[in-house]
Amino acid sequence: MFVGKALNVELGWSLDDIALLEEALFAEDVGLDQPMQAPMIDGFICALVSGPVPITPERAMAWVLDAEQGVQQPTFADPHLHARLQALLLKQWQATAAALREPDRPVYQPLFGCTEGEDGRPLVILDDWCRGYLCGIALAAPAWQPLLQAHPDWFSTLQLYGSEAGWRRLEQQPPSEAAHDAAAAGLAQQARQIQRYWQAQRDAAEAAAMAGMADRAASGAALCPCGSGRPYPLCHGAN
Repeated sequence: MFVGKALNVELGWSLDDIALLEEALFAEDVGLDQPMQAPMIDGFICALVSGPVPITPERAMAWVLDAEQGVQQPTFADPHLHARLQALLLKQWQATAAALREPDRPVYQPLFGCTEGEDGRPLVILDDWCRGYLCGIALAAPAWQPLLQAHPDWFSTLQLYGSEAGWRRLEQQPPSEAAHDAAAAGLAQQARQIQRYWQAQRDAAEAAAMAGMADRAASGAALCPCGSGRPYPLCHGAN
């Protein structure tokens, strides 16, 4: 069972999409040992579309099929099924990117699993989504380090629910239902905060590159082919 609606009614997964995805990935005759479940894929996609290094959906698909090594390949009886799964991945990829970049209101909501608590109330499962997000970080770990070091609090819930060290802490000191619900609500805000940080970094880098191109065009001088980055008349052309 899953909580919440699709991220985008035109692009995001429907419940039928999720059923197809998990039925295909977890079928016994497919031969996959560690495929990702839908909430884990959603967290994984969220990290990839938010982060500092561009990752293609094609590369991501390898880890969806094999969450441990990214190398195991399925043996689908239907030759078209792999392409259908790739299309589903791209569908959620586009929906996630669009929702995270919505400037006026908090549109993005993670896709969590759900079970029944001791009192019969729905209990949101955060582990899979957080684990998926951390898998996305791991694909470009060095590039993520500056933010992890500067704002470790932005990742505290992800680490608590998505890592083995965090799971040990949860076993030793289980959170109250109120604290658990607050953690679930806070993950969407943290995901948007992280995406906006890296988007600002990308925007600044792009602006600097465009300014450099404009300066070179205004100078009317081509760069020296030696690779110095200086105009040719002021480098080897001066001789």
